[in-house]
Amino acid sequence: MTVITAPRPKPTSVPVSTRGWRVPLGIAAVATIITAAGSWIPSMWGDEAASVMSAERPWGSLLRMLGNVDAVHGVYYAFLHLWIDMFGASAFSVRFPSALAIGAVAAGLYVLCTRLGEPRVGLLAAAACVILPRIGYMGTEARSTAFSAALAVWLTVLLMELIRRRFDSRPLIVLYAAGVTLAIHVFLYMVLILIVHGVVLIAARIDRQSARRWMTAGACAVVVSLPFIGIALSQRGQIEFLARRHVTGPDDILVTQWFGGMPFALIAWALIVVSAIGWFVSFRAGRSGGRDTSRRMLVVIGIAWLVIPTALLLAANAVAGPLYTNRYLSFSAPAAALLIASGLVALRSSRVRMVAVAVVMIAALPFQIAQRTPTAKHGNDWSEVSEVIGEMSHPGDGVVFDDSVRPSRKPRLALHLYPEGFTDVVDLELRRPFDQTDYLWDEVNDLGAVSSDLATMSRVWVVARSEHGTDADQAVLRRSGFSLRTTYDTHQNTILLYTKGTR
Repeated sequence: MTVITAPRPKPTSVPVSTRGWRVPLGIAAVATIITAAGSWIPSMWGDEAASVMSAERPWGSLLRMLGNVDAVHGVYYAFLHLWIDMFGASAFSVRFPSALAIGAVAAGLYVLCTRLGEPRVGLLAAAACVILPRIGYMGTEARSTAFSAALAVWLTVLLMELIRRRFDSRPLIVLYAAGVTLAIHVFLYMVLILIVHGVVLIAARIDRQSARRWMTAGACAVVVSLPFIGIALSQRGQIEFLARRHVTGPDDILVTQWFGGMPFALIAWALIVVSAIGWFVSFRAGRSGGRDTSRRMLVVIGIAWLVIPTALLLAANAVAGPLYTNRYLSFSAPAAALLIASGLVALRSSRVRMVAVAVVMIAALPFQIAQRTPTAKHGNDWSEVSEVIGEMSHPGDGVVFDDSVRPSRKPRLALHLYPEGFTDVVDLELRRPFDQTDYLWDEVNDLGAVSSDLATMSRVWVVARSEHGTDADQAVLRRSGFSLRTTYDTHQNTILLYTKGTR
């Protein structure tokens, strides 16, 4: 395999800036619009609560919290803090940056393929990116995963440009080192992209001087990131819950990690295999033309990007776990889109290719629809809880939340994510609000400890997630003269109204 060189652009009267970026910007805009459409419909869930509540803290409170928990998300929380200051904290607002990041992913895939002389693969990769279930999911979520994917794509574009220039551009090398540093701070496991890039450089057969310059840039990024890595490792206990879950089965790795479910996963893997076979046949045949070499390089990039981080993380999980859950490999999802596109182009018959494209789109459609239903995010229904309380409550009513489930599932989070439904009610159990603590969540009392506050109330709402999670609270209410009047069932929660007298 030879060193990859980008084809020289043909002379044209259109200015370079316009000629070079009109299509990528158009792809980014279309991908963003498609991803953002309906993104506000699903109720936000526990991880998004951590994002929004952390971002809404004052800066001092945020810094203190990051010293104890979630330092790995600190850069994203800081960004979201600024974003919320400008655009508010509605579901659409806090998710829209992720949709923008998916636009950057789609545009980056097109640029990557085009720089290697494969614009047709680039267009199909951008389209596959938009419909891929994992990418669609992270594009409608207020978390950093979409940003890590965008950084992975554009760092790979930058790497290919450095290869083309034989690492002879100091500003681009510095930009690459800075980009890797940023990527690690956005998501710690992005350090694995350096190993992916190392394999790509081996496949490209770069010279020793170029290799030394790349290794220097990567080493600088890692060294600068060492304090952050140290803090993140010291907080590793916050993912110990993964040890209690079975998250490394074949279905987790081969299906839900990128493809959502069957039959889309079968179709996607079939096209990835077609892509790999096309590369192998071309390699064995010794074809070294520009298009064959470029297409082989795209497949090498895709396979390395898809397989290596997964394999390394699974190995580390087995030796020193828990370290793995399928969401952590979201930054490899663009590689799946790239390989699907390569597989489509490898189909020799244009008629078969058109049928395959249609099949992929049809198979992806159920996931696109499902991701925009009210309970799409792990069944969460906090927006519905807020709506019920807002419509049925009276000024001065009390509210009590189930505190028996793990923090990210507590219905109390509805109060912070959808506060408009709770403006007229009194939070009876609150001891200290989250933004006055050094950790993620509110500190609360048992209702029995503040039962004297019930003397002046005639109505109290109880929001229960688990079957018996509010039994003690309901017992306190009954002893205080309340009786159950009405029950409302939402998708995951039960809302109970207790009243005194006839109200």
